[in-house]
Amino acid sequence: MRVFTYRRISRVTEATTSIERQGEHCKAECQKRGWKIVDDFADEGVSGATDPDNRPAMGRMLARLDEVDAIVFYKLDRLSRSTLAFAELMERCNAAGVALVSCTEALDLSNPMGQAMAEIIAVFAKLERGMIRERSMDARRKGLESNKFVGGRFPYGLTPERHPSGKGRVLVRDPEAAKVIRRMAAMVVSGHSATAVAKALNADEVPTSRQQGATAKRAGGHEPRETYWRGNAVRSILRNQVQLGYRVGSNGRPDIGSDGLPLVVWEPVLTWDEWEAVQQAMDTMSTTRTQRHDSHWLQGVTRCGGCDARLTLTVAHGRTGLKCSRPNELRHKPAAYIRTDELDPWVNEQMMTEFGHMRLLEHVWHPGSDNRQERLAVASSIKAMRADREAGLYRGTEDEAEYRERMSALLARRDVLDAMPETPPHWETRDTGRTIGEVWESSSLQARAALLANAGLVIRVEAAGRKRRLPVGERARIEPEDRAAAALADIADQEAL
Repeated sequence: MRVFTYRRISRVTEATTSIERQGEHCKAECQKRGWKIVDDFADEGVSGATDPDNRPAMGRMLARLDEVDAIVFYKLDRLSRSTLAFAELMERCNAAGVALVSCTEALDLSNPMGQAMAEIIAVFAKLERGMIRERSMDARRKGLESNKFVGGRFPYGLTPERHPSGKGRVLVRDPEAAKVIRRMAAMVVSGHSATAVAKALNADEVPTSRQQGATAKRAGGHEPRETYWRGNAVRSILRNQVQLGYRVGSNGRPDIGSDGLPLVVWEPVLTWDEWEAVQQAMDTMSTTRTQRHDSHWLQGVTRCGGCDARLTLTVAHGRTGLKCSRPNELRHKPAAYIRTDELDPWVNEQMMTEFGHMRLLEHVWHPGSDNRQERLAVASSIKAMRADREAGLYRGTEDEAEYRERMSALLARRDVLDAMPETPPHWETRDTGRTIGEVWESSSLQARAALLANAGLVIRVEAAGRKRRLPVGERARIEPEDRAAAALADIADQEAL
């Protein structure tokens, strides 16, 4: 039996569990069992709470699991100090056919008793995962209720600062970024493409969204990276309704308050008229764009199950597939890959059998009619004129006549505005009268991909590992793009029962 031995110590003062002493125990155990040591790995000055892949020696060892049958270690806490982390490591080794053997404890996954203990550990780890998930979702939900920043990348145009309560952070409007957004909008409305806007920002060395975020978090050791503006970033920023002051949810639509209206959390960067003009300009530009000839219809809606990166088209050995798009130096191993000739029919079958009977809904945004700005201007003028009169700025018959004429016009205009019906901006969900299956069957491939995207769905693909021919249905699933939002929805459904 071929084995690796692993040793770890976080402090050189741990005399009872020194690197040398651990090595002696591991070597003696292997000699007693007649096992051959292929290689020995040791991490010195590394905490047991550190992720296995982030430990230099263990990372190298895990990359070579296909060379051995077991890993021998001195004590369980040398591998991990967390039940959850150990269970994940155990599952990883089990998938590779590698047993874990402790020299000093009754933990030997190479025999039936040890495997039974492993199953017990896995049950407790699953319980721990569920409890962590429940606490995380509850904290996220309460944070959103108090308008706290709950993590992740914040939209361009906002910046974090300490929450008024003193706990956590809150996003506030970034005045410098707001100027850049208004500049983008003005250029797009005047006919410039998003790419041209990006080039102009790069020429003027305007900090990008990523650099702005790093600057805001510099206190935590983050430094701005050398990045540059792209057309896609400009389009994404100008399409985001955060610029109207709304807090946008995971579904891409504004969060709705108890009154049924979008929550206005921040000061708007663009007025409604400006927003509509920008959207119309970008819609006009998008009609001239064509799809790349080397893309695949599912390329925009497939994600890596390991890192959630997009899958991109690749051709190898005459076969076309989709693979994790992360650069080689950042890609995890094994990386997600799936053949398109297997994925395409599976997606079509799933959409017809699992989703085909559902009614197809469409979400229509109504900008509404709002004369609020003009009403505020009229009210401000009336207040200013009354203040001027009380201050004695109107003198004599001629001034009084002018005052009455102007005040009469303002009051008349106010009455007209007050009588105008006002429709607040809102989303309307309408039934199209057709099922998803009917639309899917009659749609082109590009329209089918758009249907998935508009429904907020993605196809997540897990890595097959050693089992290259693992069926698509066992490692691919169609689910909401935002995992946190899906988890919150599950919690809400459970609480409603």
